[in-house]
Amino acid sequence: MMLSLRERDKALINNWYIACLSNELTSKAALKRVIYDTPLALFRDPQGKPTALLDRCVHRGAQLSLGYCDEGHLRCPYHGWRYDSQGVVNEIPSEGKGECKGRHQQRSYPTIEQDGAIWVWMGEGPPKTETPPWRFPNYGESKWCHYYMITDFDNEVTNLVENFMDVPHTVFVHSGWFRDRQMTHVPMTVDVENGQVNVTYHQPQDSIGFTRFLINPLNEKMTHTDRFIFPNITRVDYTFGSSSAFIINSQCTPVSTMKSRVYTYIAFKTLNYAFLLKPLMQFYTRQVIEQDVEIMKNQGDNLKLFPDVPFRSSEADELHLAIEKIRRYGIEDKPETFTFAKKSEKQFWI
Repeated sequence: MMLSLRERDKALINNWYIACLSNELTSKAALKRVIYDTPLALFRDPQGKPTALLDRCVHRGAQLSLGYCDEGHLRCPYHGWRYDSQGVVNEIPSEGKGECKGRHQQRSYPTIEQDGAIWVWMGEGPPKTETPPWRFPNYGESKWCHYYMITDFDNEVTNLVENFMDVPHTVFVHSGWFRDRQMTHVPMTVDVENGQVNVTYHQPQDSIGFTRFLINPLNEKMTHTDRFIFPNITRVDYTFGSSSAFIINSQCTPVSTMKSRVYTYIAFKTLNYAFLLKPLMQFYTRQVIEQDVEIMKNQGDNLKLFPDVPFRSSEADELHLAIEKIRRYGIEDKPETFTFAKKSEKQFWI
């Protein structure tokens, strides 16, 4: 029988995870999110800062996220108990205007707004870092065009980050959209250190989809690198000379068993007018990621049927094995999560 996500991930909960994008959380309404099977009610305090409370009124257990915002406070929709940003009840309508602050409190979670996203610390203790250690690359820079995609997957973080860095699957899952099978030899270097798996592909003649016409008009040689950043982030870089580049940066938020929400940050620059290309890039990247949604559901459905059957691997899976090892160390909160190091040269065909 498959264990729950919390049971399997253990210490991985002690990290920052994206709960929503900044533009999803207004000052007018609360927002419901679930991370690690924990329902959260998000709202903005009187200064506009994001707040996350356990989504349960301490009074009679109603969902706070279905209440309404009252000048930076959150009112329960059942009896109107009002909560501040620390989860303290500061008004009980049925008691009139009597002092009630400090008598009742719901759990609050540390939150940070950074690079257009709202992160929540889900651990039991205080955050290990004051802010999420990851910054989305080139965010807000004038030479770069960027946008976010939000995608729900019927699968879990380890399998998703492996998929986002996996080249061999692209000629089958994304045929005609990303790559086509040509039996091309691809040498790669896999470098593991400091909780990261860095992969460099030595294939300068590679190309992806129709980016040749959109992002790489000078047909410069492409440099392709992938990176996994513990516990749940991938960054895929395609660089074309010094003038053009395309970055796919994904943060995976664990929702529940075989459920994840992925916040994908896309950034690109080109000699052409990048802002004119944005609608085409949004259409293209959405088509590609929906193909990943389908294959990840395929895998996820079968993992529920065969939870204890181990994977088998080839040379092309060297990065997968490294990711799985680092995540296993992280589950047990072992120092090897950041001290394990290995460098290897591998190859595969696509």
